[in-house]
Amino acid sequence: MAFIITIEGEHAALASEDEIADGIAAAREVFARNEADPLACQLAVTKLEQDELLNREEALLCLIWDEAEEAAFRAVTLGWLSRAVDIKLAVRAESGEEVVAVRLTH
Repeated sequence: MAFIITIEGEHAALASEDEIADGIAAAREVFARNEADPLACQLAVTKLEQDELLNREEALLCLIWDEAEEAAFRAVTLGWLSRAVDIKLAVRAESGEEVVAVRLTH
């Protein structure tokens, strides 16, 4: 399934188009390197946030999401004086199906 990765959140508007593109590229690289479906990762994280029991595969998907989230955050905020910003990495199906965004706050 095709997917779209976006950078959202209260402070996302502070990022330039190049910073957003760098963040998305960094996240995509993590998902590709781990051969992980970003939508599956995001759904596993949503399940975790709802305090639902995860199986081993879902737990691993959460770790991959965390790595992608961190890579995106660092790429977007590289050179920023403050890292106390609210930015979300979000993934949705290209068909427009809604997938809950996961907050990327540091």
